[in-house]
Amino acid sequence: MNYIIKGNLRGLLCSDCELPVAGTSVKVYRPSDLQNETRLAVADPKQTFHQVTGEELKAKERLFITQADVQENGDFTIEIDGAKSGYEGGSIDVDWYCGNVPFKIPLPKNEPLLQFHITTLQPLYKRSPENVQYARFDYKIDSKWFCRILTLLDIWVVCGYVNDCETQKPIPGVKVFAYDVDLLQDDYLGNAYTDNNGKFTIVYPGDNFRKTLLPWLNVEWPAGPDYYFRVESSSGTVLLAEDRTRGRQNDRHNANNCFCVKLCVKGGGIITSDIPWFTSVGNFSITSDIDGSGKTLISKFGAGGTGYGFFGSVKLGGYATKKVPTAPASPLYYRFLFSTDNVNFSPVTTAQMETTALKVATRQITWNGTTAFQDVVIDINQPASVPDSVPADNYPNPIPDHVLHPDVNGWVRVDQPALDNGFYGSLFYLNTTTIIGGGDASAGLTPGLAVPVADQKNGRMLYIQFQTTDDPANPASPNLNTQSLIGKIYVNNWNEVNLLKLEELFAGGGSGCTPISGTAHADYTVDHELIASWSLGVWSNATGTVSGLPSGTTPRGDAKKFDLASPPAPYVLTPPFSAWPSCAYSLTLTTYRKLTTGESNDWGKTNQVIFCK
Repeated sequence: MNYIIKGNLRGLLCSDCELPVAGTSVKVYRPSDLQNETRLAVADPKQTFHQVTGEELKAKERLFITQADVQENGDFTIEIDGAKSGYEGGSIDVDWYCGNVPFKIPLPKNEPLLQFHITTLQPLYKRSPENVQYARFDYKIDSKWFCRILTLLDIWVVCGYVNDCETQKPIPGVKVFAYDVDLLQDDYLGNAYTDNNGKFTIVYPGDNFRKTLLPWLNVEWPAGPDYYFRVESSSGTVLLAEDRTRGRQNDRHNANNCFCVKLCVKGGGIITSDIPWFTSVGNFSITSDIDGSGKTLISKFGAGGTGYGFFGSVKLGGYATKKVPTAPASPLYYRFLFSTDNVNFSPVTTAQMETTALKVATRQITWNGTTAFQDVVIDINQPASVPDSVPADNYPNPIPDHVLHPDVNGWVRVDQPALDNGFYGSLFYLNTTTIIGGGDASAGLTPGLAVPVADQKNGRMLYIQFQTTDDPANPASPNLNTQSLIGKIYVNNWNEVNLLKLEELFAGGGSGCTPISGTAHADYTVDHELIASWSLGVWSNATGTVSGLPSGTTPRGDAKKFDLASPPAPYVLTPPFSAWPSCAYSLTLTTYRKLTTGESNDWGKTNQVIFCK
């Protein structure tokens, strides 16, 4: 006769938080205390749970029957071959073996090998038609025991829930980041997504909060972490950002290794009006961060600044609900329109797309038998997925993207299984160069001479409009909605003029290898409508950096034939040209434009001339 016991093993962290003990084992033995077998079989497992000593473990070895591994969700399956083991369905001792590397967190091998006796169990078997006896045994390790065990293994756990602040409804699919306040440098501890109940669990080793900037100082002061949290939507929008001082308050300060917390997000993590909106270009709100001329007013997350225009590919952000507000049974379609005159608008289609994949949402799926997350992307480089289709569990293969393609008129259908009640964050990746061209502005120009006004390259205003509908094929649909608020950005995709020449290198038909001696003229031209800064530079091993050279932030730039040997007032070079020893030198012209993609600024451009003196 064969016997199968299916069960689930978890550890309690607090009253409403528990942790599956994946990576550990359940071991089964014949009862060691035959005289008290019946009494132990009916005893409360909370009273029988204890750590197995080395002496007990040695005595148990001859009574061992089998063991089973605990899976990701805490499930285990004990299979006993009655013929081989001699087991006939009686009582068994059930132990939990967690060794020294549970929960897939590497620990030093000299940590203790831990085994705990759970209970003496008399399984209530039921016979199946296949002549197999089945029983069930689920167990939750009491929090007092479990947290003490985690302490021995230096494992720390944050378990909590994210709810809507007003309705108290759980918020699924958001990402929670945990941090520890430190004297010198705050520690990042880990992150996790919330499940359908808004629950998240972050497990990490104690070393994560003991990190310091000083290698000889490897202790935490105070002794436990001081928690504060950040919550992001599946598309990366920050929904909650606690101040680090929150970690010093009594309920977060010097926390124990089992820490349970409840966090709340205003508006349920989405725009509470449930009305689709176009709200931003990159990091910048179209209503408050961009001025009437289409330039940024401020710097946000390291991008933009006062008076910055836009260039390259930009992400158009906002909120697209799963359903059409005026037709709640219909999936929502959205698209963007563009114009350069704010009168005639055309759809943004794949012809205006940035070809890099854009993540617009996350879905919750099953992979490897447990909860996992799938990216929803707009990507014309991958075949489009069947709308709303959910992939079959195909572990160990990587989780594929769920791929969306805009149709010929630019309409994107909101994926219905997406979290966040739709797409919340980046909605489309627009390549502005396909609408407002640019390129090399230096053609036909001469270094040292100013750019004629007629040859100066300027940008243009780009107007962006947002539409939603229930039926892309019906332009007359009563559910077609065009957002009245139009986004506008000033776009300049022209490279700056950055021209540099050292006259004497090729003077008189020189080869460019002749050393410079008595005279040296650096001819440079800088021009761009949105120049941020420019600077001329000289460096060598002999002198280091030469100071006193021209630089500036003047509008459009500058152009000069600058005499390095006899610089005009007010320029004073240090060291002077006459004191430069014989060596190789680098002459550079570096320029930066006041342009941003909304997420990062222009990296700058450097033109270099190498010469000898």
